[in-house]
Amino acid sequence: MGKNEIVIFSVSLRITQRISTLLAERKLQIPVYELNYFDVLDKANELIKNGTKIIISRGGTADLLRNNVSIPIVEISHNFYGIYRTLKEAREKSHKIAAVGFPRFCDMLKHYQSLTNEEFKICQVYNHADIENVIRQLSEENYRLVIGGLTVAEKAKKYGLGVVMGDTDNISIEQALNEAFSFLKYIREENEKLLISNAALNQTREGILCIDESGEIKRINAKGVDIFKCNAGENIFRKPHFEPIHNSIINEVELKDHPVEIHGETVFLNLRHVKNRQNFYTILSGNRSDSAFILNGKAGGKLSPKSFLVKYGFSDIVGSSKPLMHAVDLAKTYAKFDFPVHIYGETGTGKELFAQSIHGESARKNEPFIAINCAALPESILESELFGYVDGAFTSARKGGKVGIFELARNGTVFIDEISEAPLSVQIKLLRVLQEKSFTRLGGESLISTDFRLITASNKDLSPLVVSGAFREDLFYRINILNLNLPGLCERRDDVMAIIYALLAQSGRELSFTDAAIVCLKEYAWPGNVRELQAVVYRLLVLAERDVVDREDLYRYGKMARSDASASASLAIDADATDLLRKNEQHLIREVMALTAGDRVKASAILGISPSTLWRKTKELE
Repeated sequence: MGKNEIVIFSVSLRITQRISTLLAERKLQIPVYELNYFDVLDKANELIKNGTKIIISRGGTADLLRNNVSIPIVEISHNFYGIYRTLKEAREKSHKIAAVGFPRFCDMLKHYQSLTNEEFKICQVYNHADIENVIRQLSEENYRLVIGGLTVAEKAKKYGLGVVMGDTDNISIEQALNEAFSFLKYIREENEKLLISNAALNQTREGILCIDESGEIKRINAKGVDIFKCNAGENIFRKPHFEPIHNSIINEVELKDHPVEIHGETVFLNLRHVKNRQNFYTILSGNRSDSAFILNGKAGGKLSPKSFLVKYGFSDIVGSSKPLMHAVDLAKTYAKFDFPVHIYGETGTGKELFAQSIHGESARKNEPFIAINCAALPESILESELFGYVDGAFTSARKGGKVGIFELARNGTVFIDEISEAPLSVQIKLLRVLQEKSFTRLGGESLISTDFRLITASNKDLSPLVVSGAFREDLFYRINILNLNLPGLCERRDDVMAIIYALLAQSGRELSFTDAAIVCLKEYAWPGNVRELQAVVYRLLVLAERDVVDREDLYRYGKMARSDASASASLAIDADATDLLRKNEQHLIREVMALTAGDRVKASAILGISPSTLWRKTKELE
């Protein structure tokens, strides 16, 4: 648990001592503050600014916090056993007793009184300003002792009244602690989901935005800002380029690949509507017709090769392990020749990085490098991206037609990622282009000659797909002339720390790692390869509270699987806490059974459980 993520505001010295003892038994380092009522909010706001996520408190202090701060407030609940102990102490000091408290405490007192028939006065207040008036009146009525919290104690002292501070029991504190830990786990999980969600949204090649029922943009990714020309907080109904889909949004009509003109560019939009009991949202996603990261040009238009130059080269590949260097050396050899290359590697191994590097050292390095992902586009759009189309080829075709990738990439390199996902209809046409070095645009008749180098990639072995008929055998032999297998991160563990430090150098934050953490990082399997490692590093950059990362930080923030030994230790801690809670429960049952002279009905009412449950638990004690 991070420093001060959970804090406790106590309402009396007695409860402070009880909480401190329990925290020591559980070896928990949670700050406990015993505060004057008027200092509570200032302290809470100060702690929240410094990272506190949950406050545990009781009574009026809990109510005050709940109404004035935005973080969860976990209340140490009042129970009959705590009331019994407090009244027992008060009876030893005076026979004329009054209890002063807020509605929740007073409701519990009234219920207790109805079961036990004990005589004492209950004075309910709704704010701390009322407490002094109540204490003054009790003094005038010759009450010599009151029960209450810190503010009651202060005012009682002013009017010469004795005071017994409200008590609680270990079980109530345990329950509050467990609830706080559950809250904290949920908050961390939600923060992590948000972090990953934002990272994923900003990695996607689609523009994505979410609007509420009024049309206000609640969330939008970076690509969405670029494609849709709008920002979070703006209203989509005030954007003229979205006017063609206003009725679809209002009438909850779903759209798929619907063309819209935005600032002179065609964008294919998808609409999906989501609603629950309270809210209604519309998710809008879309790609430009140049969603393969190319610049479109009208038929006959001029395009600058600089638009398609690669961003990465072999110098950007981090690591020096033998498997990696073997792949780099082989790729450099392939770069000297013009034959097709097929790159096979698991997700996150850097297939496009290698493809760009090969192009950057080839004879075509000054010509375009254009990439497209078969898994990212519907079949109809994939074909139009690859081959282009003529004016009027289909309903939403751009006026004047569109230049396809094979035409744009003349004399350069085409990189087709996830080629294993290409539909058979596209495979047939791709084979024809490779064989004949020419093609026709969709809807056209004129043959267009082309000359490009093809690099393909997949995270699936194509051989079984050929056997099953999902991938054409003739195309397989055409693209698989030069084969490059990229090692997974588990095959090059010596590169892990080099990659981490390269990522940290880009972030601006310096982190170091203990020896145990380094061993853990190197021994981990990394099923998601470098992409998973990136995610771990990014989480540490955001969530790690110290600049020295240990193994526990990797488990907590990096979400890396624990070793069996660590998992066993964690289970042992949980078992100790459970055993402590069970012992406290048994002690409480014995005391209440003694108080009620063995009357299970009354005892079960005081304990807040059914008589049958009490019967079972008393049997366990025997």
